[in-house]
Amino acid sequence: MAPPKPLRIAVVLWWVVALLLLLETGLAWFDPAVQGRLLLVNTAVGVVMAVIYLALGALVFRRRGWARFVLTAFAAVHAVLMVVSGAGFGIPVLLLVLGLAGTVLMWAQQSSDFLTGER
Repeated sequence: MAPPKPLRIAVVLWWVVALLLLLETGLAWFDPAVQGRLLLVNTAVGVVMAVIYLALGALVFRRRGWARFVLTAFAAVHAVLMVVSGAGFGIPVLLLVLGLAGTVLMWAQQSSDFLTGER
C-alpha cells in the first residue's frame, strides 16, 4: 500500500527543511560575524538536525508511527528554540512555515489511517 498524498508531501517538506538547514549552515561559513568555535558548533548542530529530519521523515514514510511523534516533538522544540533565540527572517521563517505544514499534513486523517492501519 502506497503512502497517501498528504503523507508524501509532509515527508518531502521535512526533507526540504533538512536541506534548508544545511543551506543555512553553509551560508554561516561566509558570515564574518560567525567565527571560530561558534561556527563549528553551528555547523555540527545544523548537520545533526538535518540528519534527524531526513531520518525521521524516512521512518514516517516507512510506516513507523512512533517516528511521527518524535518528529513532531523535535520540530516543536526546534521551533521554540528558533523563536526564543530571535532567529530572524528569511530561512528561519521558511523553516517554521514548512515545519508547520509538514506537521499538519503528517497528522491529517489519511496519513493517520496509513500509519495506524493494518499492514
